[in-house]
Amino acid sequence: MRIICVAALFFVTFSTFSFDKKTQRRSSRTQQFERAGILIVGDTSKTMRKLDRFNNFMERFVRLYPIPYASYSKETHFLFGLTKFNAFRMRGSDKKDTITQASSINALMYYTTNIQHKLVLGTNLMLRKNKAIWKTDLINTYYPLLFYGTGNETKLANQRILDSGDIQFSMQYLFRVWRKWYVGPAVDFHYFYQVKIDESSIKLPEDNQDFSNNLGRQSGLGIRFNLEGRDNRLNAKNGFYVDAGYQIFDRTFASEFNYHLFNADVRYYFPLLKNVTLATQLKTESRIGEVPVQSLSLFGGDYFMRGNYLGRYRDKVLIGSQIEARFPLFWILGGTLFTGVGQVASDYSKINVGSLHNNYGFGLRIKVDPVHDINLRLDMAFTSEQSIFILNFAEAF
Repeated sequence: MRIICVAALFFVTFSTFSFDKKTQRRSSRTQQFERAGILIVGDTSKTMRKLDRFNNFMERFVRLYPIPYASYSKETHFLFGLTKFNAFRMRGSDKKDTITQASSINALMYYTTNIQHKLVLGTNLMLRKNKAIWKTDLINTYYPLLFYGTGNETKLANQRILDSGDIQFSMQYLFRVWRKWYVGPAVDFHYFYQVKIDESSIKLPEDNQDFSNNLGRQSGLGIRFNLEGRDNRLNAKNGFYVDAGYQIFDRTFASEFNYHLFNADVRYYFPLLKNVTLATQLKTESRIGEVPVQSLSLFGGDYFMRGNYLGRYRDKVLIGSQIEARFPLFWILGGTLFTGVGQVASDYSKINVGSLHNNYGFGLRIKVDPVHDINLRLDMAFTSEQSIFILNFAEAF
């Protein structure tokens, strides 16, 4: 299990605490927390004023500079990285605009002592007056993935390391066509320059296949549909969200592999009790055609079926659902309880309710941006085989 250094956690915690400086009036920061549903009791003592000055400095640091982190695992050895997440509104010169929903930009980079790296730059922009949604992702990785084989019944003991190196670019630009519905084109380009089983891994009969057949370009073009009915795109408390798309990867688009991809993601958020939000998600993916092993639907990771290592199960079809209760605890702290079920298969006809995998867990949330209601997310997730600690920004779904 990955061991994570959370020194940056103290930076973020201190950076979000604010008190009055010279008077007993509530500060604007306190008012922002109260609007986010967080109770803060003011304190005007000298100690608190000194702490306030320190916290203001740290808040500027977190807003302007990336947060460092480190970890250790068998497949990477020591890992050192930086991560950055910022939320903002694209309102132009109209400061009174209260309609435009928040946008975000995130960046991540890390390097390991095992000579591996990952670079990620992603944007999720809601243009002025919510007239269009523009999403982009640029990723470069030379990083190992744990590989257990293909299918829904692979054994944990069959763990190997799949060395993978690639460059990915994806973009979608969706126009609002009616009320909260958006439609637009989506393009994906993946170039894999390395896919092989690491020499240190155990050898199984299926590893005799030539993994070099998975190298090359995957480029696809398609269409996406969105229903953006959430009250906050980055941390919803109420509303619907639907994201569905169909893409064709074909030699017509300079792809070296031919397959079709369909995916759908449906979410519903509603208040279960006062200050308690219930978030639900139903997700599916289907690929038909010659799909490289590294591009199959993956089970696990930081966002879906947490508690499973990313790629614990993989196949052409994925279906699953998760539910999460989110609630405030104290001050800038919140908590979550979550569970989910899911399965992969070669096609939808092979889905079997009796073969569903499940996960469960709990989490701590630390408010790092009360204006846009953004949290630092710490999750402890479990399955019947594994337990994984997750540190990330924003909610899983």
